[in-house]
Amino acid sequence: MTLAPTSVNQPVPPDGPNGAARKPVAPRPSGRPPRIYGLDALRAVAVLAVMAFHFFPTVLPGGFIGVDVFFVLSGFLITTLLVRERVRTTRVSLRAFWVRRVRRLVPALVLVVVTCTAFAGVLGGDVLVGIRSQVAGALTFSSNWVYIAEGATYSNDLSPQVYQNFWSLAVEEQFYLLWPLALVAVYATKRSRTVGLVATGAIGVASAVLMAVTYQVGEDPSRVYYGTDTHLFGLMAGAFFALWFAPREPGDDARPTWWRVHRPTVGWERSAVVLVGLLSGSGLVVLALFLRTGSPFTYRGGLVLASVATVGVVATVVRGQRVARLVERGPLRWVGQRSYGLYLWHWPLVVLVAQVLDGALPGHASQPVVAVTATVLTLVAAWASYRFVEKPVLDHGLRAVGAEVVRRARDRIDAAWIERHGGWRTHGRRARLAASTLVVVLVVGAVGAAFVREPAQSALEAQILRGQVVADATTQHEAPTPDATEPGDEADPGSADEGDAAPEPSNGPTPTPTAPAPAPAPVPAPGPPPGDQVTVIGDSVTLISAAALTAALPGVYIDAAVSRQMKTTPEVVVGLRDAGVLRPYVVVSLATNSTVTDRVMDEAITAIGADHHVVLVTGYGDRPWIGPTNDQIRAAATRHPNVVVADWQSALTAAPEGIGKDGVHPQGPGQDLYASTLVAALTEAAGRASTG
Repeated sequence: MTLAPTSVNQPVPPDGPNGAARKPVAPRPSGRPPRIYGLDALRAVAVLAVMAFHFFPTVLPGGFIGVDVFFVLSGFLITTLLVRERVRTTRVSLRAFWVRRVRRLVPALVLVVVTCTAFAGVLGGDVLVGIRSQVAGALTFSSNWVYIAEGATYSNDLSPQVYQNFWSLAVEEQFYLLWPLALVAVYATKRSRTVGLVATGAIGVASAVLMAVTYQVGEDPSRVYYGTDTHLFGLMAGAFFALWFAPREPGDDARPTWWRVHRPTVGWERSAVVLVGLLSGSGLVVLALFLRTGSPFTYRGGLVLASVATVGVVATVVRGQRVARLVERGPLRWVGQRSYGLYLWHWPLVVLVAQVLDGALPGHASQPVVAVTATVLTLVAAWASYRFVEKPVLDHGLRAVGAEVVRRARDRIDAAWIERHGGWRTHGRRARLAASTLVVVLVVGAVGAAFVREPAQSALEAQILRGQVVADATTQHEAPTPDATEPGDEADPGSADEGDAAPEPSNGPTPTPTAPAPAPAPVPAPGPPPGDQVTVIGDSVTLISAAALTAALPGVYIDAAVSRQMKTTPEVVVGLRDAGVLRPYVVVSLATNSTVTDRVMDEAITAIGADHHVVLVTGYGDRPWIGPTNDQIRAAATRHPNVVVADWQSALTAAPEGIGKDGVHPQGPGQDLYASTLVAALTEAAGRASTG
């Protein structure tokens, strides 16, 4: 958008354009603080890491630390701006600060929300689940607390969240709201710099400790990851470095080189700067390659290390401005300047593209066509947002841009009216006005349709609920007692019918048979136990396959719940035993939702009892804990002779067409494959019972 010169630079006539008096708009200050080179390049690397994590998570599994890089940068830059203002003017204008933040953040965010909500309204389906609460959270910068309340995580793919990446914007905006107030209070004290450093460090350490102690292995990490209180340490690390680097007293800004980092003149200083930069940059690369969202280390030190390493990189950048100026050129600078738009657009677009192309849900795996399409659209959208929305607002202010939009709309309406009533033969201006009006009406209508069409649950959730109904129906059957006869037990020879009893022996000689005795009949191969001898303890994978299980094992007892974990097995077993429904064959299918240890496995098997035959089902999916859990399951089978493994992982790996879009729950033929995998393992367990 190019603003008309008269709207900003020329004075408004006293009577206004229509003869009415107008209040003049105060010009915005033209002076800008000196630029710190290299930070745009760092922004570019951070946003590209986040995009890679979301588009190709197996390539860069720790790319989510890009968010923590942004946190450190935000804390450093915001504190730097506030301290600069205080040093220059001896005060901090909170109103001016918040106005600048609104100009920077709100216009682009509103554009993304309106555009993507309209497209979601047209598409319908799963992308509309929870859309109203998501939009409300995005527009009020409270998305992180909305997702905490709903229990949404990047690992929870029962319904895609269009604006899930906005959680970090919410954390930053809450920081922007509260931190200036805290800094003003700090500057009201004596020895304010020391007080500020102590307070900033204490808050950062407290946040990191709170994340570490609040995180529970195997539990949903959304509370500790999304929480402002538990994820504040990166912002505080950046603020701490800004305060440490700030001038000591007001008036130090008189030198024109203030706040620019001088090039080190001593050899050891240059070496120290290079060493810090290499170690910090290498640390970020290692964390991006090996950190995992499901690893306890992530929440108990990993993210803190990422923040500390980012501070080291920032320190290197500001201490080496000559090199930073050379690095910050070309594509890196272009991406860095548009990093905010790239971050805003990339996740909503990949969710919508996956819906259009019927691809896998993003966050864990993306087909190349989905990732490439979303990348191209993200670059185009971020360019357009920066060119036509973000930069005009930053350069001229919201009121000036708003006045320009109103002026253009009024000019277009006036031109169309003149064309209509002036006898002109051309219809171009009226057509453009009609097209613009139609676009506005369609967008508003699509947004309204999104809110009206919002489904209560996703298609996957609906399938799981239907499976829950089937599983609940199996619990209504009368259960046999735990000591029911197991398959393979031989019948009592004395229980033969009287009509088939052998005749009494006679006193005469025994006749010699004239024909050879018939050969014994072959022993049939053992089959699976009847369903009324089987209890299945499972999670949502079991629920969604409940119909296939009941068809393969009529009479089976299914006790399953969404997100159930292996560590709950002893408690579940006690309830089943007390109810008299812990049958001789027990299937445990709980490898999907958490990491387990050998102790957890042994406690589960011991709770079931050595007098039962146990089938442990491996898990399938790209969650980082599933592989170690499967290893523990196989190891438990070697320690306990009554345990058999149902290798669901191998079965589905050989037939990947049976997996759903979320990469975890089976669909269609995959549900039959799940049932047949359990039946095969039960057959093996029955064979052991018949020979043992």
